[in-house]
Order: sequence, then structure tokens, then C-alpha cells
Amino acid sequence: MGRPRLLLLRFAPIRDGAIAVPNSRVPVCDLHVTAAWRRAPAMPNLRQLMDEPNRTPGHLPRIGIAAEPRYLSQPQPAGLVGALVRAGLDPVLLDPDHPRRGALVGLDLVVARGRSAALLGMLGRAEAIGVPTLNSRAAIASVLDKGAMARELSAAGIPIPPTRVATREAALRAARPSHFPLVVKPVFGDNARGVHVVRSREELAALPWDERVQLVQRLVRSDGQDLKLYGIGARVWAVKKPSPIGRDPGGPARLVPATPELTSLARRCARAFGLELWGVDCIETARGPVVIEVNDFPNYTAIEGADDHLARHAIGRALALRLRRAS
Repeated sequence: MGRPRLLLLRFAPIRDGAIAVPNSRVPVCDLHVTAAWRRAPAMPNLRQLMDEPNRTPGHLPRIGIAAEPRYLSQPQPAGLVGALVRAGLDPVLLDPDHPRRGALVGLDLVVARGRSAALLGMLGRAEAIGVPTLNSRAAIASVLDKGAMARELSAAGIPIPPTRVATREAALRAARPSHFPLVVKPVFGDNARGVHVVRSREELAALPWDERVQLVQRLVRSDGQDLKLYGIGARVWAVKKPSPIGRDPGGPARLVPATPELTSLARRCARAFGLELWGVDCIETARGPVVIEVNDFPNYTAIEGADDHLARHAIGRALALRLRRAS
């Protein structure tokens, strides 16, 4: 049976801007979702974390999950919610598009996936009343603008392709025959939407320019496989997956060793933007990996146990912050 999708939970009634699962407020038609989540065992260290001596239901952290609607049918944050449920928590699903007064009060942590103005606004309100967020509003906002991201990576000494943000006219003036192929993509895009490879000035001139300026990068040649670095806290994984601009973008992803070099690169990227849940898109070259971009809270494709790793990090973060506030 495949992983349940949070999309099913959108039919649950919203009270105070939140959907809580699993409890009596979840309609009968959705109970099979939480049942499916509970069937899979939690990883031992996650269960141990929640079964420490003197732990009572009143001590369990209250964790909110805020996500844009377009992510509700993806592996994350559905997997994280399932792992939290299996660990005995009652996560609160927050709807950033329909916020209600009081929904954030009493939460120990809000975990967010998305980059919409509504979601960033919800994170800002959470932080203003002292509710910690994962990732923080500032960290998510710092990776929205790909042009600013490229400048930050370059300033941190992280290898990136030659990159500029330009109008069509400026891109044509700057382009030399040796610069092609070029990758052109939206400054604020994600999930490989609107990405084009152009191989000549003629193609660049004919390309639909959907925004006044776009990001223009030199294409880093590869074997058709991208290297994705995933991070949760201090933990890093490496995955090879077909490039979305390659000949076989739908092929399988596979885990590869996260060498010390790759681990260091991933952590440097995370530090540059203040991210705790992140992904780094790379291309491997003869001189080492080149970073294409950094993203917040990815799906963690091909990472075994990713759901439980996410839950353990979120629970540990919430408990630590609760203890710090109490001391």
C-alpha cells in the first residue's frame, strides 16, 4: 500500500484554522488515512525518544504542519505527519490560505513546506508570538530569489555556474558563441518549472520570456544524472537522479555514498541560508561538484526512513525549545 496523501485530509473540518489528526474531529471517511500511518512501525530511536521515563501525554510536544495546497499530495509533508502520528503525537495541520485566529497558540513548533506569501505570513505570525518554525521564515525567503541565491553561494566560496539575472535584450547582448548551451529559468521558480535549455542566439531570441528578467546560467555538462544532497539537521544523504532537463527525466533515483566532501558542501549550503531541512542540486564535474541551486524542505526521494528522521528532528527540536523556555 502506498503512502497516504495529505490531500485526503482537506475534507476534514477546519476549526480555528487547523485540522487535528487523529481524533474525533476527523470524519469517518478519513480514518483509514491515520490507520495506514499507524501500521508502519516507527524507527526504534524515534519510539525511544517518545517513551522516555516520566513522559506523559501532557508532555508531548504540539507540532503544527503548514503546507501549500500543491504539496499536500506529495511525499512530504505527508510522510512527516504519518511518522509523528505513529510516535504518538497529534500533529495540527495548518491551512496558510485560510488562517484562523488562535490556530498557532500553544504550539511548540511549526514545520513548513512552501514558499507562498500566505505561508510566509503564517510563519511570521508564529515567530512573532514566540512559536519556533522549521525552516524559519527568513531561511525560506532567502532561497526564493535564485539570483540572490547565486550571489550568496558565490560569496560563500561555493562553486556555481556563471550566472546572471537579465532581460532578454541584456542576455542576448552578453551571450557569446562559447557560452552556449545556456539554461534559462524563472528567478522565483521551483520544481523545474519553466526551465529551458537554449543552444544558440537564435533559440535565445525566440524563447518565450515570461518575466521581465530571468535567470541565465551556463549549462554544466553531465552524464544525464544530477547529484542531489539532502539534509536534516546535521545528517546528510546523497542521491543520484536523472536530470529534469536530460533525455530520461523520469528514471529512478538511487542512494550513493555521502562522502566527507559532499557532506561538507551540503552543510556549507545550509549554513549560508540558515536551513535545517534542505536539498542541494549539484552536477558532478572533473573538478568536483558544482551547485546549481539550494531548496528548502524537499521530498527526500530515495532516502530510506526519511519520514522518521524528519519526525525525530522535529520532536527533538520542539522538546529542546520547550525545555529552554521553561528553564
